[in-house]
Amino acid sequence: MKFLINRTDAIGDTLLSTPVARLIKEKFPEAEVTFLVSPRVGDLIELCEGIDRVVIYDSKESFSKRFSLLLELFKEQKIDHFLHLGGSFLPCFAAFYKSIPFRGGLISKFSSFIWLNKGVRQSRSMVTQHESDYNLNLLAPLGIQYSWGKRASYAPELRINKALAQQYLEEIPELNGSNQGPLIFIHPGMSGHTLNWSSRNYARLVERLMTKTQGSLRIVISFTPSDEPYLKGLKDFLKDKGELQKHVFFFNGAEKGLVHFVHLLSNAQVFVGPSTGTTHLANALNIPQVAIYSPIKVQSALRWGPFRTGEKTRVIVPDVVCGEVKQCAGVSCPYYECMAKIEVDEVFQTTVELAGLSKFRPI
Repeated sequence: MKFLINRTDAIGDTLLSTPVARLIKEKFPEAEVTFLVSPRVGDLIELCEGIDRVVIYDSKESFSKRFSLLLELFKEQKIDHFLHLGGSFLPCFAAFYKSIPFRGGLISKFSSFIWLNKGVRQSRSMVTQHESDYNLNLLAPLGIQYSWGKRASYAPELRINKALAQQYLEEIPELNGSNQGPLIFIHPGMSGHTLNWSSRNYARLVERLMTKTQGSLRIVISFTPSDEPYLKGLKDFLKDKGELQKHVFFFNGAEKGLVHFVHLLSNAQVFVGPSTGTTHLANALNIPQVAIYSPIKVQSALRWGPFRTGEKTRVIVPDVVCGEVKQCAGVSCPYYECMAKIEVDEVFQTTVELAGLSKFRPI
């Protein structure tokens, strides 16, 4: 059995699709699984368990070039099972054009009703389960009955070279001085339109962490160029803090690529971040984390939260009764700017607890 899985969109979405490969491998050990992904996540997905091959699909290329790539891929790899989990619909058409025997996955747009002969209709906007569970349930036409009780065994998992992880850490002088305290990664930025905690609250968290622990932590603020709007308030807050700035290292994860970044991130004792791909990376590395989420239904942790839950994963949501399904109601909502209701002290206490700094836990 030769599978091609199409997931040509964002980092977090793609990571939450990798459990499908692990379940396929469990049911059909002889299966070969190829993932079709966007350029930004190609190298990263090669580190994931359950995936034999990764092919890059660049939506910016011309139609003819993309279509030729797909036809050649189906021919060379002798694909007989195609699954559409998200992203471009051209691979669905190419699978239909090549008469691939099994064409499954998510049916959404009208064209997918025609192109997918084993597709599954799902109302994901109802948010009755996690994104990964929706993906796993798409395997039902293969005769695979997904058991929620075994969910943990399909978790996204990244293969990390520990020697490289240590090397990348040692290459940053700012993180290898006299202070060898717990390493805390904070990622304040995000893509998309999900509600986020304010930039200045992330800055207040940094200040609280460093002052309350007497500078015993090493703090990395990770970002990519697209996260710059979320850094402005944080940087403005810290610029007048003098000594505090010496304990904070800003790291551009885009400079050396995702593989380098995840190896560096694997050294963290705790990760703090919103609903974004980096939060899912930390979860795939099984790093203790504080995840900050919106109460809006389609943005909620129920659907988009970290895959792994339990004592090492704490999800913090504003304590409000939000009746919105897709987007914030703005000033007409009695809880407007609800993300500000998440107290810095709550995030601080959760962070130091996960870092094992018991003397700073609340009594």
